[in-house]
Amino acid sequence: MTHLTDEQFELILQGAQSESDHLADCRLCQKRLAERKALADRLRSAFASIEPDKGLAERIRHRIDVVPDQAEPGRVRSLLDFHAHWKGWTAAFSAAAAVIVLVPLIMYFSTTSSASAAQAALVKIHEHNLSENHHFYSEADPEKLAAYLKGKLGFNLRLPQPGRGLALRGCCVRHFQDLIVGSYVVDTPEGVMSVVVVTDTPQMLGITGKFEFGGQTYYKSSFARMHMVSVRIGDYSYCAVGEISHQYLTDLLSRLLP
Repeated sequence: MTHLTDEQFELILQGAQSESDHLADCRLCQKRLAERKALADRLRSAFASIEPDKGLAERIRHRIDVVPDQAEPGRVRSLLDFHAHWKGWTAAFSAAAAVIVLVPLIMYFSTTSSASAAQAALVKIHEHNLSENHHFYSEADPEKLAAYLKGKLGFNLRLPQPGRGLALRGCCVRHFQDLIVGSYVVDTPEGVMSVVVVTDTPQMLGITGKFEFGGQTYYKSSFARMHMVSVRIGDYSYCAVGEISHQYLTDLLSRLLP
């Protein structure tokens, strides 16, 4: 399934593109569109109360009025022309300055909050996988695990082959941002990790530390005491989470690639 791009969301918000059939059926894209609409409403509300700074305008007027008596005629005319338009310029300047300051701040806090929540949810799934008070399908055979997850999710997940210190412990189906996702647990020489498979891109999850390994693009981040690495395979992001080095998480994910 191919989800809507950032450009398509923007066109829909501007009214330049109608909502597609995909949007009518995709809960994930509906949720993302709703979040963007809410952010746009907050921006409009923030700018509605913006007014030019009267103090700034007065200071500019004072500097313009103080014209040296011996100034050149051409310079005097230029200053007088500037004086005639100072009101419009200061109003535009104040509005532009507000846009420059407020938009990045609003976008930053909105994005940071969403990214932190997503990473916290990934860590919670991993911790939940290691607890005993939940339904967990215990199975070390990758074929049986794959069949179980396909029956729950409707598609085939990539799993690493046991060996070289790796052993599959089992899997679990959980909710992640109102969606059903699959995860499985792997025992490694460095500790236990969970691989959570979601539709969100690594950037949407706030995993933005981009790097290359073996000709493939990966993304890494850390949340609390957990490290995480993500790689995009088809329409899904495979996110390895655990108290394990980024290098080892990357090495395990590299085994999932074709």
